[in-house]
Amino acid sequence: MTRLLLLATGGTIAGRAAEATQLNAYTAGVMAGDDLLAALPQLQGFADITVVQIANVDSADLLFDHWRALVGRIRDAFAADPELAGVVITHGTNTLEETAWLLQLLIDDPRPVVLVGAMRPATALSADGPLNLFQGVQVALSPEAHGHGVLVVMDGQIHGAQRVTKVATQGVGAFASPGSGPLGWVDDVGVHLSTASGSRQVPFAELALPEQWPQVAIFYGCVEPDARVLTALLEAGVEGLVFTGTGAGQLSAAERSALQAWQGKRPLMLRANRCGSGPVHGCPEDERLGLLAAGHLNPQKARVLVLLCVVAGFDRAALSARLLKLEPVN
Repeated sequence: MTRLLLLATGGTIAGRAAEATQLNAYTAGVMAGDDLLAALPQLQGFADITVVQIANVDSADLLFDHWRALVGRIRDAFAADPELAGVVITHGTNTLEETAWLLQLLIDDPRPVVLVGAMRPATALSADGPLNLFQGVQVALSPEAHGHGVLVVMDGQIHGAQRVTKVATQGVGAFASPGSGPLGWVDDVGVHLSTASGSRQVPFAELALPEQWPQVAIFYGCVEPDARVLTALLEAGVEGLVFTGTGAGQLSAAERSALQAWQGKRPLMLRANRCGSGPVHGCPEDERLGLLAAGHLNPQKARVLVLLCVVAGFDRAALSARLLKLEPVN
């Protein structure tokens, strides 16, 4: 039988509530990955699935150590078993997009890595986790998924790691890819996904992840932001900083003044936006302030990119080069 690796990290898909009608009051990360698989007898005969429990937490509590473990497991599995069809990861939805994007930047293999989650706990009426997991396995086993990199399967839609984001706090259709839409969909007929065109960029394929990760902060733009917080971050020695700018990634006068006044070493800095979609383009002031435009990356994904650039020892020019290679996106 075809071999598949299932990595379980917890989340709502593994959550339990006291009553079947409770959709908000539940504990995430209760069921083990083996339990999720046992609850899907429909997968028997699909593949020989090996389950590894990486963590069992709410994804808001995910740690860099969990990321390092995921990357190590996937790299080792692909290197050790050329017949392995792919990897499926069960994950909480709150930070699922960040993990997907991290893996997209680190895993250099044409075989699919598919993340799935749930918006309702496993005990809920009409729980969405079992179908999402079933369809995630469908996608991971499909030839169509080869070469697309890391994918997210939620509510029958197949999303690419670079654009997918959680756009709602409730409802099974809580994930979208603003500006591009999903890459395809999956149903009982099969996987509907166009063939991947060309080779994809994996800018950190050889990067070894450290035990101690750098500190990269996100600073949120709003009316009269407290520039003292920004100065405190710089004084604390953060190695990276992402601005969630207003509009098309605009910084306020107070933020710009704080950067101009800073006499110490500047961290790697990106300007993203708080709008939820749309690009952030570069401007003449960026170079003077040490900033770079994040393009289509939302703040949390911009932070992932900066984290890896700091780990790799990149400067602003190297970060700029990586940003150029990420555009355009499918």
